[in-house]
Amino acid sequence: MYYYIYAMTDKGNYREINEDCVLIDHEVKSSGSRDACVSAPFITAVCDGVGGENAGELASKLCLAHLAALDYSSSVDLKKTVTNIHNKIKRQGVRTEGSANMQTTLCALAVDEQGRALCVNVGDSRMYRYVNGTVRQISTDQSYGRYLYDHGKIEKMSDLDPQQANAIISSVGSTVNEPSIDITPIMSGFGKEPDDMILITSDGFSDCVSPEEIEIGMELDIPIAKKLSALFHLALKNGSTDNLSVIGIKPYIDEEELKILTQRDTVAGLVKVENSTMEEIEPVKANVQIEKTSEIAREIKEIASSIPTGEIPEVMTPTHDPNEVTKEFTPIKEQPKEEPENAEPVKEYIPEPKPAKKKLRTKADTAEELKKMLLSSLDDLNKI
Repeated sequence: MYYYIYAMTDKGNYREINEDCVLIDHEVKSSGSRDACVSAPFITAVCDGVGGENAGELASKLCLAHLAALDYSSSVDLKKTVTNIHNKIKRQGVRTEGSANMQTTLCALAVDEQGRALCVNVGDSRMYRYVNGTVRQISTDQSYGRYLYDHGKIEKMSDLDPQQANAIISSVGSTVNEPSIDITPIMSGFGKEPDDMILITSDGFSDCVSPEEIEIGMELDIPIAKKLSALFHLALKNGSTDNLSVIGIKPYIDEEELKILTQRDTVAGLVKVENSTMEEIEPVKANVQIEKTSEIAREIKEIASSIPTGEIPEVMTPTHDPNEVTKEFTPIKEQPKEEPENAEPVKEYIPEPKPAKKKLRTKADTAEELKKMLLSSLDDLNKI
């Protein structure tokens, strides 16, 4: 089994910088689009930086740079891996001026050498599975409102103020709480159905594109890249005020199926699908990965040079009684912490509250209206 991956990320119409990042074929991108053909094992992911200044942007890049350098296989402990990345980002934030308490979400698809797929989630970025014409959310939003709802403290999310309901209670890099790392197996054999596909999105996308709209967009008889581009621009038309990212992962068996999915003769840069067998593609892919791994190692060394070597002591995660739910989970204000001896004072950092999420339509437009809207959005795009 092989996998075609297409990713897009952009700062959107309202933000000055893009705090989102995507990971595809060992490459971290914070703008534009990228596609690749890969074989298992691999990891692809979305990170959405939390907080003001450049801290969120740095946290998301660091998280994916460390993840990109991972030699993933079924023997890798993903919870331990993400915890180690969290500790490195946390230490980097404490030691770097302007980056105190920098945080990021993480939503990743990890496929091992046997084709078994896992969803790794921290925060409120999302993973969906589209199969048999239906979209289902795989990840669970780690938000304050969802926590209260799951523990029976509220009957519906609208009982809370939107900013309070949407505040995330778990992130990578937080100095207040340890991340809650959700590992969810993708059941029923990823890739067995002809339309089986995974989507990973940041909340700038998922807040403004409903599952019904995703289903209609995926039904369009156009290449995967154009389907995702149309949905991406639909999110902007629907009023997204945040950074946006989306990744689509589609399993395929051979060259002919890949050509149908992409309607192109070349994929993933220099790899020519039209005149190559899959056996010929693998050595090229290996050489490219070696070069990219070297680049990633240099990038990590450059942007995280102050991270101490050696294992960072594990920080115990406080336990909470569900019956004693309070606002302490809301990452609104940083709690006091001990500073290293002789360390320069770090200004207190208060994350900017996330804007209220757009209320999605309760009833989707008719399929024909939405199809016309999606197809019309492609007129604004350059030819893919």
